[in-house]
Amino acid sequence: MAPRETATRARVLLVEDEELLRWSIERYLSGHGCLVESAREGGAAMRMLAAATYDVVITDLAVGGPDGLTIAAEARRLHAETQVIVITGCGSKDTVLTALRQGVADYLEKPFDLELLLVTVERALEKTEILRELVQLSRTDGLTGLYNQRHCYAVLEAEIGRARRQGHPLALLLVDVDDFKHYNDQYGHLAGDAALIRVAAALRKACRREVDSAFRYGGDEFVVLLPEADGVVAAGVVSRLKALVREEGLSLSVSVGLASLRDGVDLQGLIREADQAMYRDKARASADGLRRAV
Repeated sequence: MAPRETATRARVLLVEDEELLRWSIERYLSGHGCLVESAREGGAAMRMLAAATYDVVITDLAVGGPDGLTIAAEARRLHAETQVIVITGCGSKDTVLTALRQGVADYLEKPFDLELLLVTVERALEKTEILRELVQLSRTDGLTGLYNQRHCYAVLEAEIGRARRQGHPLALLLVDVDDFKHYNDQYGHLAGDAALIRVAAALRKACRREVDSAFRYGGDEFVVLLPEADGVVAAGVVSRLKALVREEGLSLSVSVGLASLRDGVDLQGLIREADQAMYRDKARASADGLRRAV
């Protein structure tokens, strides 16, 4: 049977204590484009789930240590889009029903044909991809393609926790497009939308690759989250961002408020400090403009 496109490069965790069956499944799925990692018992599987994201988990219900039901529940808890297939040689009807009610994608009874397993994996992968697309849509702003405000809060909360645990700095930028209402009134809302898309592009360019995150916070406001960034690094991102917005050639500028995580400051406090700093930046820009006009 030729490799199927849906299985290509899928990451699979296989949990099976029967050596020959585990070797056969791993070899067969690897030959059809899957990246297969395997564990002999539940403890190792739980550690692997905590350390990586898998598209599909295939687990025997009767492995040693945490059993297959526990592994299935943990896989779904960590990544709701991960699909779980359980295999059993002696599981009762009640056990299989429990697994299905728990959200597993499918089950196979031993002995089973490896081609049937591949088809089951491919069907589970289709569900994984659909769920990931839905999750991505729920996190993304439809106009700019940046993450949305709801996802901003989730990421910020997680990064604040990580920064406190690891003792690392964390900075947040609140970005506001200056006089955007006037721009909309003068050029129209379609031009305004196009301008926001270009500002969002500047934000992406200003971010450190695979480190920082940019969000559309609402209307003409944006947030940039800067993990492990002290005041010097954050100030550099601010300068780069303002320069990139100017390079877009729009008759627009941005005001940026910078706040750094401190002891006793929570999520809302960090956003509030950035908001206050943004208004100070806007006031400075306005004062500078008046001085140049005189």
